[in-house]
Amino acid sequence: MRNSLKFKNKIEIKQSETAPVLSIKNLKKHFKSGVGKQKLVVKAVDGVSFDVYSGEVFGLVGESGCGKTTTGRTLVKLHEPTDGTIEFLGKPIAEGIKSNIEAIQEAKKIIRSEKDTAKKLEAKKSIKFNRKEIRRKKRQNEKPNYELMKKMQMIFQDPIASLDPRMTVKEIIAEGLRISGVKKDSVIIEQVNKVLETVGLVPEHANRYPHEFSGGQRQRIGIARALVLNPAFLIADEPISALDVSIQAQIINLLNDLRKEFGITILFIAHDLSVVKYISDRVGVMYYGNMVELAPADELFENPLHPYTKSLLSAVPLPDPNYEKYRKRTIYNPQTAHDYSEEEPVFHEIREGHFILANSKELEEYRKELKG
Repeated sequence: MRNSLKFKNKIEIKQSETAPVLSIKNLKKHFKSGVGKQKLVVKAVDGVSFDVYSGEVFGLVGESGCGKTTTGRTLVKLHEPTDGTIEFLGKPIAEGIKSNIEAIQEAKKIIRSEKDTAKKLEAKKSIKFNRKEIRRKKRQNEKPNYELMKKMQMIFQDPIASLDPRMTVKEIIAEGLRISGVKKDSVIIEQVNKVLETVGLVPEHANRYPHEFSGGQRQRIGIARALVLNPAFLIADEPISALDVSIQAQIINLLNDLRKEFGITILFIAHDLSVVKYISDRVGVMYYGNMVELAPADELFENPLHPYTKSLLSAVPLPDPNYEKYRKRTIYNPQTAHDYSEEEPVFHEIREGHFILANSKELEEYRKELKG
């Protein structure tokens, strides 16, 4: 079912007057599994495009396995993109080559089958151009801009799995400083103590090991590790999913305080929609590697249009026994919800700032729904 529908997120977005901190264009990350001729391609992220602007919290939601975490890990270059472009602070930091390879393959077919000399010449020019682009992209990906990448940091989902149990808190937090060239112990200790206090811990915690802390405290250590390099952009990958509800509130409030105090821009990845609504300025909804709806948080929750978004919202529980007793889930089945046999969907701006993946027929229905 996963690959039965072919989405193409061709973006039709008006240019904003403010340059985005992060710009993702047609991002794809495909994984190959299997051996020999039995290899399968898993399209974890398959053509996602969105911008994140300075000082905002951009929420990325969807069910488990939809590609949220893969998107975040690709942004910090833990995965190399299969295709598409990632721009950070106005500079490209990673580019995929799949589209160039496909263009070369298509040009070779034209050369073999076409009799028209002019078309063959154009195909040869295309091959030359795309080979040059592949070389350029590979050089760029192999020589990353470390000074630029220091300004983007990630908070991982599982704090105990992402913290080395053999290292003290001081060593964990200071590792980024040492890699970036800071050598003086006095400077490192000062920075570590300062960032520990920023996240609600105390300097005495620096000499302890991760197993000596609670889940919430370990997550604070993960946040401190990300903050010590003074990033401009944070990727928070489900930072509260493994925590108790009371601790979740503490971490969310901490992220909000950091955003207000330091002006940090945050990509907040989660599947808890109530938390996403509270912390996010805009929300993007992902389904099987594709962005299906994107809107300001209040607009998305008041006027959900895509059937998958409606399905997600119908699953949000409320602290009302009477409501919960009669609450009905909306089931999303892409096979029956869409008919893309004649026209594939495109990402349209249906209202200012509100984008949805739809073909022409669906777009008219969504417009009527908004008017109604």
